[in-house]
Parts: sequence; C-alpha cells; structure tokens
Amino acid sequence: MTRNEKKTQTLNVQLMTEERFYMRHSAKILLLAIFSVFLIAVLPDIALAYSGKLQIAPAGDKQLITLNDGSTLVGRITNIGESEVRFETEMGEMTIQIAKIKEIKELPASSIKGGKYWFPNPNRTRLFWGPTARNLQKGDGYFFDLWIFFPGIAYGITDNIMVTGGISIVPGADAEDQLYYLSPKIGFAASDKLDVAFNFILFHLWDESFYFAMANSTYGTDDNSLTGGLGIAFDEDDMADNPVTALGAEYRLGRRVAAVGETWFIPGETDSGVLGIVGLRLMGEQLTVDFGIGFATETDHSENEFDDDSATNWIPYVDFVWNF
Repeated sequence: MTRNEKKTQTLNVQLMTEERFYMRHSAKILLLAIFSVFLIAVLPDIALAYSGKLQIAPAGDKQLITLNDGSTLVGRITNIGESEVRFETEMGEMTIQIAKIKEIKELPASSIKGGKYWFPNPNRTRLFWGPTARNLQKGDGYFFDLWIFFPGIAYGITDNIMVTGGISIVPGADAEDQLYYLSPKIGFAASDKLDVAFNFILFHLWDESFYFAMANSTYGTDDNSLTGGLGIAFDEDDMADNPVTALGAEYRLGRRVAAVGETWFIPGETDSGVLGIVGLRLMGEQLTVDFGIGFATETDHSENEFDDDSATNWIPYVDFVWNF
C-alpha cells in the first residue's frame, strides 16, 4: 500500500468514526441545540428582571419607570401581579411585564410640571466658566469641553468636596505652552436654598503659575438660582490690590432649556475690566450644550474722569458637559 493510499484510508476511518458518533448522539445534539436557543431567548429577560421594591403609589404621587430598552414612563403603579403591574399614565392605563422593568423611581411632586417630568438640573455645579456653590455628590462626575480647545473633568470626592481640572489643546502649541488648571472646591448647604463654597484654582501657563481663591454662595433652587462670589488673584511673588467680584444666574425656561449668565468685575487703579457670558443651556438628563456670547470690556482710567477710554470685544461661546 502506497503512502497516499494509507492517508486516504486513515481519512476514511476518521470520517466513518465521526459519522457513527453523530448518528449515535444526534438526538442529544439536537436537544442541546434547542436548549441553547431557549437560553439565548429567555436568559436576557431573567438576568434583567426587576428585583427592586414594587409598591402602589398613593393617589397624586408619581413614579418613573425605566424599561430595559431605555424608554421611560411617568405615572403610578395601581396594581401588582405575579409577573406584571398595572401602570396608570395620563394617556390611560397599561400593563407592564415586571421582567421588562429596569428601574423605578419615586418622583417628588415638584418634578412634575404641566403633566411632564422635569429631570433634575444636570449642570447645577457650574455656570459657564465659573462655579456655583453647589457640589457634585460622592462618586458623580462629568466631562466638559469649552470652546473645543479647553476640555476638562470634574469628580465628587465626597458630598462636600469636588475637584475640577483640565488642559488646553490649542493646535500648534507645544506642551509647555498649553494652559493647565486644577480647582478643588469645598462646599456645604447652609439651608434648603442656600449653599456656600470655597474655591481654589491653580493655573499654569508658559512656565509660570498663578492662583485664584474665591468664596461664593448660591441661593435658590437647582432650576432657578443666583450666585455671587468674591475672590483674589495672586502668584508666588505678589497679590492683586483689589478683589474680583463675580455675579451669575440660571433660570430654567422649560424642561430642556435654561437661560444662564455670569459676569466678572476686575477692578484696577489704572484700568479695569468686565468679563461675561450670556446664553442658553440645552439640557438632557446627562448632557448639556451651552451657546452664548462672551464679552470683554477694558477701561483705561486717566487723571481726568471724563477721559476714560473703554473698548468691548465680543466672541461666540459654546461648550458641552456629559455626566457620568
């Protein structure tokens, strides 16, 4: 028998062995395949089945149900069965399979306006440039990008301490010519509507470091508030003669839009300046996008009070914030 014939014979024996195996175990293989398909179809619902507390909401209260597909429903549970709940909305009553429920939230009455759910302000800790006196909760954070070239990140270390930092990415500039900054903030709630905070900001640019320390307070709700602050700038050798004053406000115009503004007053003996931004904030539950107009006014003071010379420059402003 030649070498090729031996190979052919060996291959035929292997094929016959495999064929006998599949014939003998074909029923088992078929059952295993059917069982695998059943697991693929059913296991996702089992894994995602809601395991939290189910309760019937009192009349007048509202609940937010998030389904496994990401969609949400606002209403109240009126009846709880073994595998489904009855859920009453403004459009009528419906049946929801418990296995399809991902999360249930109890909603405060203040979050329902005009029959619609107003999600919490996702950007309560900042105006445009400047901070409010409110803090992130422990473990919460967000990524932000100002004017495209100034990205950064913020994170809540505790409920009262958060840190913000970033670096500019100006095209064509070397690493040592980019702006670096780091800003820890300590804040607390003085009352239901009043928050107080202390901010410290470190800037590093062109091999030089300079600092800004500011105390500020925010009064109002998360949707409508006023913020005021007083700060001082300094470096390793000197300190500014006069403090900087900051004023800002946010007013929620609708479920997904708010008006925001902030102004910084920078006094000086021979010249002074005003920096500010006014604009709109478009809001989602995790993402906000800001559009506005920034302005900078510089005034030169001469000995004659009637000879003051001032000029104002305008620039469009855009940023976005993504919460994680």
